[in-house]
Amino acid sequence: MKMLKRFILLLILCNLPGYSLVQSGATLGSLLSYSTFLAIIAYYFLAEKEKPVIQFVILGIGFSLISLLVDAQYSDTFLVTFTKYLIVIIMLPSLIKDLKPEEVYVILLVGCSSIIYEAVFVSGIGGRYSGVYLNANLAAYSCIFGYAFGLSIKNKRLKLIGQLLFSIGGLVTFSRTFLLIWVLINLLSILLNYKNVYKIFVCIGLFALFITFGDRFDLNTQRLTAFSDILSGKIDAKMKEGARTETWALYYDKILSHPLWGSGYKAFSGQTAGGEIDTFTVRVGVHNTFLMIIGEAGIFVFLLFLWIYGYLLVNGIYFFKKNPSIFFITFSLILFMMTLHNYFDNYLVLFTSLWLYHETSKMKNYTWNRGREIVSLAENPAHRRNEILLGQYHLN
Repeated sequence: MKMLKRFILLLILCNLPGYSLVQSGATLGSLLSYSTFLAIIAYYFLAEKEKPVIQFVILGIGFSLISLLVDAQYSDTFLVTFTKYLIVIIMLPSLIKDLKPEEVYVILLVGCSSIIYEAVFVSGIGGRYSGVYLNANLAAYSCIFGYAFGLSIKNKRLKLIGQLLFSIGGLVTFSRTFLLIWVLINLLSILLNYKNVYKIFVCIGLFALFITFGDRFDLNTQRLTAFSDILSGKIDAKMKEGARTETWALYYDKILSHPLWGSGYKAFSGQTAGGEIDTFTVRVGVHNTFLMIIGEAGIFVFLLFLWIYGYLLVNGIYFFKKNPSIFFITFSLILFMMTLHNYFDNYLVLFTSLWLYHETSKMKNYTWNRGREIVSLAENPAHRRNEILLGQYHLN
């Protein structure tokens, strides 16, 4: 079971099916893709069952039904996407409950190492490095996920090595979102322990080294200059061109035209019914999960989506002192979802969401049970003490 569990983690957290599809062709890519879901199904039936998060089931069904009823012209791939989504949502929680933090952390380090390897040893790319993730934004999110996840790791040496590698890997993706969250995490970590102030100096040192020696590698020179200008408070005008806000603005009128039920399935993907990019009306997809949800399925599904991630964010704040990784990962996930429009088949995002729900539920159950114990002792301390002594007697 351990080997099966780690195999599934490698496939999902390191994007091996997608990477194999691009690097080795459709045969191996399809084989690994179907292997992912077959492995999840096998683990579900072999392991102790865990109840699915019903909110995600309702979200998937609601989005699919409404968007397809409104417009089904893009529905050629719907059944496969929806089936895979349900497999992940219903069956993956059984694996997530059996995970140890170190297992997830090490697998994420493998993915991060591929980004650094590409930046150091692969020449001719000259841009934003992504390793096995193929997309720099996805690579940046995996690094910030690993960096925040490291806050829950007990092994100090593993934690330190991991956070250093995740920092370097995230920086070479040239993601402004990564940079923002990376700095924010280290600033807020001071609230947990004033001794964490050293992390600020480590951040400044790493960032300075990156800017100083970055031009010796085959890096994206435009982004490197823009990152350098951040230190002096400048914003490169070229970096504003093609910004996400400009992409989102292309879809605002369409959202306002159909606010209740949306415009239909895949209407915000930037593709035609045949799967080609629509270059006549809108050149790109919306690149924003929130706008995609409301634009394709309307306000009611959108409100459910907001409730799901609002619940995680609020609880992340509530449990910040006990488990800060919940807040940091939720916050970074929300920002990352503002850069993509393939939520229902992005399995790294779905894995993270399910893990967050599992950790939040665990924290709430622990707090609730602990509260009941305290109330019980306060109401009848003598009787409770006798119960404990009697239990110890039977154990002996």
